[in-house]
Amino acid sequence: MTPSRDKVAIVSDSEDKFACVTRAIEAAGLAQELEARRSAAGVEPSAFRIVIKPDLTFFFRPATTMTDPELVEHLVEWLFQAGYSNVSLGTSQESSQSWLDNRDPLVLADLAGYHFQTKNGSYDFCDFSDDLEPAAFPQGSVLRNTSLSRAWLEAHFRISFAKCRTDEAFFYAGALQNLLGVLPLADKEQNYSRRMPAADAIADLLNLTPVHFALIDAYPANQGNAGARHSDPLPVSTIIAGAKPHFADWAVALKLGVDPWRSSIVAKMLRHDSPDHPEVIGDLAPFPGVRNVHPMVADAVAKRNTSPAVQRAATAWLQTVDRGLFPFKDSFTDRVNLLLAHQFGSLDSNPAAFATFLALNYSLAGANQTSDALNVMFAKDRVHWMERPLNLNLRVYSPADYEMSKTYMEPLEKIAFDAPPDKDGLRWLYLDNSVLFYCSRQLPIPFAEFVQRVDIARAVRMMNDYIGGSCVPVMRDSQGRVTHQAERNLYLPQPNYTAFTGGRPIDVSKLEFIAYSETEHKIFWRALKSENETARFDDGAVAFTNTGVSGTLVTITARQEFILPPFWQMLNLDLAPAIKDYLVSDAYRNFFTRTLANFEAAFEGREYRVGMEWPDATGGNAEEPPLPTTRLSEGVQRLAENARVAIDRITSAVSLSPSRPAPTEVDEQGFAHFESQPKALPEPAKPLLDTSLIRDAAATAATFTKDLLQAVSRDLAGTKQKD
Repeated sequence: MTPSRDKVAIVSDSEDKFACVTRAIEAAGLAQELEARRSAAGVEPSAFRIVIKPDLTFFFRPATTMTDPELVEHLVEWLFQAGYSNVSLGTSQESSQSWLDNRDPLVLADLAGYHFQTKNGSYDFCDFSDDLEPAAFPQGSVLRNTSLSRAWLEAHFRISFAKCRTDEAFFYAGALQNLLGVLPLADKEQNYSRRMPAADAIADLLNLTPVHFALIDAYPANQGNAGARHSDPLPVSTIIAGAKPHFADWAVALKLGVDPWRSSIVAKMLRHDSPDHPEVIGDLAPFPGVRNVHPMVADAVAKRNTSPAVQRAATAWLQTVDRGLFPFKDSFTDRVNLLLAHQFGSLDSNPAAFATFLALNYSLAGANQTSDALNVMFAKDRVHWMERPLNLNLRVYSPADYEMSKTYMEPLEKIAFDAPPDKDGLRWLYLDNSVLFYCSRQLPIPFAEFVQRVDIARAVRMMNDYIGGSCVPVMRDSQGRVTHQAERNLYLPQPNYTAFTGGRPIDVSKLEFIAYSETEHKIFWRALKSENETARFDDGAVAFTNTGVSGTLVTITARQEFILPPFWQMLNLDLAPAIKDYLVSDAYRNFFTRTLANFEAAFEGREYRVGMEWPDATGGNAEEPPLPTTRLSEGVQRLAENARVAIDRITSAVSLSPSRPAPTEVDEQGFAHFESQPKALPEPAKPLLDTSLIRDAAATAATFTKDLLQAVSRDLAGTKQKD
């Protein structure tokens, strides 16, 4: 009989931690799970491949932030005694390798206390960033084109043995967050937090390579606002076990006194499972006296971490580190860590440190938002692409659901076309608070050539400010052309200037239908949902029409309503219709002009998409991220250089420095010689405000600022070269 997987065991034993593990795995049915999987695989126990992923968040002793190696090896010994001798452990590289020595997974495991053998046999410890194989992630996955460790891919049975601790990014950590250590790229912050949400990465990993059992070590747990980076043990002598890792995490959250849905990783899995809570064996009452992450700390850290460079630097500077085990690779990071890590380690007992920590992180968050908004407005090539999963169950949609977008849009096209055009030919009107618009332009390009180079199925992804998402073709015609597809599209905040007031990327999932004829290629789409609730309507149609000798007519019709940030909602521009009409007309005129430019660029084979790809975005290698100081010093040096140039220009423009004639000769000692100047005319009466003093003071200030910036730049460059 197949065992029930919807149960969690919570076992406490203050006398014997090994007995605690044994009782937990037996109560949660590990033996039955192993036998069911082994039988399905059709192999003997000795050939049944088992992989265990322990948490190796280890920077200091006592190592209260990682899974106890003795408990992991006790589990290995239990498996050996049950006849399962093919057991391996593993973890992948992570970004601390860029700023600390001895962080290679095998070295780290040795320092943590793993012996690579037990009484009844030995086990391998794998680096999940090595020996990679292409993984068959589907097209709609954020991990498409990602490779995984052969040991993880080929395992018959996978176990996550995590640590119970608080976490300033996710409120709490458990079996699911532990799986980030399976993914191969070293820069976890950049690739599995910013480039794609951690929740999406873990969900897609589990869909392809399920975890069959989870254990969580709360013997002891680690608590507090800095639960991942500072030792604050909670002696509760508990082990939590279950067949489904998100149910084990659900129990961890309740034991910590936290809403399980606080973690975006766990919440995503809970929302996709039924039932959304397990059968519980044991006590769910919260651990007595537990200290959790304050919501303001989590909020400040989340906003600070929108910049991978800032997140990486903050992690290096704030992490408590045993320098005897893990020496710093560069002296600058070492000095900053020595100053900050101790100060901000005990936030729970130090109100001044707590307030300073919040102020610092919110300041960094404000700088991040300003920088991001400036990029959206003026430097879109510096905005990174966003990768998101489709998040649609395509099995529930029939071809008629895709084709319904055509039936929906055709009446709207007529309404939009009948609207009076403005001076630029743009036709638009309001419809149930949304904007319905129509615009077209004739291109002097033969239709056959245009549609051969510009795929109508990609038209939505060619729209202005498209920054990422995913697309899954569903059906094709006899010529192999896509006729039915689903997309998730992300665009920069619309209008772009809303980015300064908290405007978020537009995120919409759609079903699309494409019709082909000898004279026209046309795509219709209708929005199903907006993951971040930024759009109420985003429906439309794009047509490429053959006009004979005139070329190709490009037509765009769309119905859109994007949810504005609270600041713009508060302004209520409905009360100022002239201003609102101008902003709407200008926004859609720019949208059409830039989208048309994208179509032309695609025809000419030029890059049309805004933004840039993340480094190592293929997931096929594990290069180390840069040192935390590298980008910081490079950024300061760029700032210094830009400031020097700006000061030179300003000084020149306003003549801050008095002009001097060029020297007629410079002698061997370096002295400059000038021709005598004609006698100056008598000076006029001095005004009450002597502007020359202001000019001289400004010139002195400018020179001082330039010299200071040069000194800072030299110091940073020297630090980097020395390190």
